[in-house]
Amino acid sequence: MSKSIVCLDPGHGPGCVNGAPDGSYKECEFTWDLYTRLRPLLEAQGITVVGTREQESDYPSLSARASVSNRAGADLFVSLHSNAAGSAARGFVAFTSAPPETAARNKLAAAVINRIHAAGVVLWGSGLAHELYTVLASTTAPAVLLEYGFHTNDQDLALLKDTAYRDKLAQATCAGVCDYLGLEVKEPEGESGQPNQPDGWAREAWSKAAAAGIFDGTRPRDQLTRQEAAVVLDRLGLLPGKGA
Repeated sequence: MSKSIVCLDPGHGPGCVNGAPDGSYKECEFTWDLYTRLRPLLEAQGITVVGTREQESDYPSLSARASVSNRAGADLFVSLHSNAAGSAARGFVAFTSAPPETAARNKLAAAVINRIHAAGVVLWGSGLAHELYTVLASTTAPAVLLEYGFHTNDQDLALLKDTAYRDKLAQATCAGVCDYLGLEVKEPEGESGQPNQPDGWAREAWSKAAAAGIFDGTRPRDQLTRQEAAVVLDRLGLLPGKGA
């Protein structure tokens, strides 16, 4: 059986001015970083990945990016971005070229949105919007453009800059792509069947929480009960003293 082919497009490139107003974040750096996290996850699922940029210093035109996908005979096209608007706008949104919901491109978008939302990521509106962007209109494969958050919003910006959060975004995107392709999502090697090991995207935060005594270092994948939540809040000093 031939492998599915996914064309990944890390948006923009060096010199692109898109980024946080305070200069602490550049969209082109985020998209390349997310690409380097997502690509190996997809390949671990047996998917062939074609990139529109061979190295971080590349900056192909929009039509050239679509041509890479078309020449490769990709089964789908995924463009990686972060968004910009007023400071109040925040959340993830997937763009496709047009309705209806039954179109392959919108089924792909829905699969990714479902996984992103299940991972606890805030959605902008319904999480789906439509625009005739060149990379969406010029690709023959079902295509989505993913805006992972607004770098003009302080809350989103802090998340977009966080390495553990980027891991979570990559894993959720990979799972959504697999769902669309009808592939069973395989757990990354070293994580499946190890209840005392957190997922990669949470490993750094889990280590910090355990070192600070907030958690005892066990059961990282279990749900938190109300009484356990009360203990965590108490250890963080967020509860008033007795009789206060």
